[in-house]
Amino acid sequence: MKRIIRFQRTANNQMSLFYTLFGSFIAIILLLVSIYWFAYSFFREHLKNEIILNSSLNLDATAANYEKHIKLIRSFTLDYLFENDTEILRREDPMNRYNVVVDVHQELKHKLNNPLLYVNNIIYYFKDEDFIIERDGTRNAETMFSKFYNSPEYTAGFWKHEMDNDASFKMYPAAAFSSATAFERQSLGIFMPILIKNAFDHRFAFIVLLDSQEVYEAFHKSKPGSGFYILDKDRQVLFASSDRFTLPDVIADKTGVGYERLGDNYYFYRTAPDTGFTYVEIVSDAGFAAQIQRLNLVMEALLALSLLIGLIISFYFSKRFHNPLANMIRSAQSLNAVGSSVGRGSRIKEFNLLHSTLSNLSRLNQEYHEDLQSKNNLLQQFAYMARLKKIHISEAPLPSALNADEPYRFVLIHIDFKGRFATEITNTPQRALNTYKELIDAHFSSLYENSLTFQLEKDQILSILFDRNGLGSGHPQDLDALAGLLNEDSDYCNFTIAVSPVRSSSADITETYQNVLDLIRQRRLGEDVQLITEWRPQPTLMIPSLSDENELTANLQSGCSDVTIPLMDHLLAQLAKDGAMARQFQDFAEEIVTKTLKIMYAQNISIHSFTEGASPYDQLKACYTLEQYKAFFHRFLSQSAAAIQAKKSETDVITKFVMEYIEENYGDDLSLDMIAGKLGITGPYLSTYFKEKTGTNFSDFILTVRMNKATEMLRETDLKVQEIAALVGYYTVASFNRVFKRFTGITPSEFRRHHNRLKA
Repeated sequence: MKRIIRFQRTANNQMSLFYTLFGSFIAIILLLVSIYWFAYSFFREHLKNEIILNSSLNLDATAANYEKHIKLIRSFTLDYLFENDTEILRREDPMNRYNVVVDVHQELKHKLNNPLLYVNNIIYYFKDEDFIIERDGTRNAETMFSKFYNSPEYTAGFWKHEMDNDASFKMYPAAAFSSATAFERQSLGIFMPILIKNAFDHRFAFIVLLDSQEVYEAFHKSKPGSGFYILDKDRQVLFASSDRFTLPDVIADKTGVGYERLGDNYYFYRTAPDTGFTYVEIVSDAGFAAQIQRLNLVMEALLALSLLIGLIISFYFSKRFHNPLANMIRSAQSLNAVGSSVGRGSRIKEFNLLHSTLSNLSRLNQEYHEDLQSKNNLLQQFAYMARLKKIHISEAPLPSALNADEPYRFVLIHIDFKGRFATEITNTPQRALNTYKELIDAHFSSLYENSLTFQLEKDQILSILFDRNGLGSGHPQDLDALAGLLNEDSDYCNFTIAVSPVRSSSADITETYQNVLDLIRQRRLGEDVQLITEWRPQPTLMIPSLSDENELTANLQSGCSDVTIPLMDHLLAQLAKDGAMARQFQDFAEEIVTKTLKIMYAQNISIHSFTEGASPYDQLKACYTLEQYKAFFHRFLSQSAAAIQAKKSETDVITKFVMEYIEENYGDDLSLDMIAGKLGITGPYLSTYFKEKTGTNFSDFILTVRMNKATEMLRETDLKVQEIAALVGYYTVASFNRVFKRFTGITPSEFRRHHNRLKA
């Protein structure tokens, strides 16, 4: 009786779990709201000052970036100003030193490949010779600044006048430049010109065209509705990000560091000590106010929404948490006496009743444990498969499903869908792979206990074979049976089966997997199922030889398919004779296609005129046999040769005369002005005209003709190198050796020895 009375008093003092949870949630929400509101009130008071400080720091970072970049431009251009090749061209007539001009032009193109310089072009300007070297070649100043880099502010006359200035480094206001040639008219962008020269030399200078828009976007983090200006020491505007704002005179005269508020705008300024440039950022006060007002509305809306959502979620979770407990308690009350089901020490009645109910669950633990033990083996298999999929990136120990004393073997199947079939299953390649995986799994499961088969990559299926009686060695007969099954689909796919040696230690599993990957790369040409069990050294191929490569290049350039097609048949047959692998055929073919496309691009020939929109590289992927490679190159080289011949048939009288004259007089002292004089035109005009018509610089064409003649004499005559150098127009053997090595990669003597060895 006393126990019953004590229980009734305890039950009267207990509170429902729902009200306990709901009250706790509300208390937490109110605490968070109060902290949130205090933080927001404090933050709002300091927001405007933080925005102003952020704008000042942003401008400081921008100025530092600009100053560092200007210093970089000044440093490397001054270095090139005193470089050896530059000194040679300054002292002599650059039009008579085309070998040096070619070197300078190549170096210039290399320098401009650096995107972090934000430089569109670097111009070598020779005032007295009216001669320019730039990224696309050479030309005179009038053509350069009226056609290729046209700007009303920066004409050829302007730069000629600026050369008399004593300044060694000077930046000019940004201006729009455009290209206005006979072939196209397009905007090039907004560039900030920089003049670099020797203060005492008024004949030569560098003109650097700095892409002001790219520099601005890279160095300045702009705000919506803001403006940015750069002023030089004379308070002249060098760059303006937009014409939305005007710069008041009182701000333009400011120097140092600070900011001013005029009207509805804030003007932040900073003067750099090194260049004396002043950087100005304009931020609208309306923008500040709008940001603060917008933030107020957003924060208040979020606060109200958070409070509402918090109350709804608190009620929802309290209710959801309480309902299943109430159901459990009702079930427990129907099974247990009230006195025995109530625990002690808690004010929540649901917890007290639940305590006695959960005690009954412990009796079921043993039954569940026995059931889980029976499923342990299956779980280990799944863990092993998940581990093996990451075998190439993880060194974690393997699960215990692999017995260290149990032999195993890897079988890796690589599936390559052929062109027509790959097109038909474009949207369902995974379904096809799953079909093959199930076929392979069924084959091995019938022969090996606990074998595993799964997909590792998008085109690879791996099987791990276990056999406690020993897998044996050599060539398993079951793999022949698998090859026979897959061979039925050889019209649709190429199958490569790689088989590893038998291993018995789980520590070797990474090495075993790498072994079968290496074997997959051993595939030879063919459209059959290839079974590879042993690794063979990759053959060392010297194809094409240097003489074959020069012959192929020369005939590709001339569009002579009567030579290139038989030569390609010979090279492909030589690859097959030397035992080349399929991937080596693919690499060689891609190299020839790339060489052909480069030649066609150099002659301004579009490949879309004969490829019918299909990439030649994609067509190569459909080549699996020697005959298919030959057929591809017969078609590709015939079409490219026809396109080149068609392009040559468009050659006009001037370029035809120049080419024929150089071919007939390659050993004479050839110069641009001399040949131009025979045509009655100027040298710069002929240089530009020849480049536009042929896609090749005048000097490069002379060099190609002379080197082709030199290689021909080295192969077919016994003349000394000194004699050959004189015959092709070089006065010294040293200059001939230097140019020949740059053209072929080896010296003339090495070229002759290599050719003689091939003949022997």
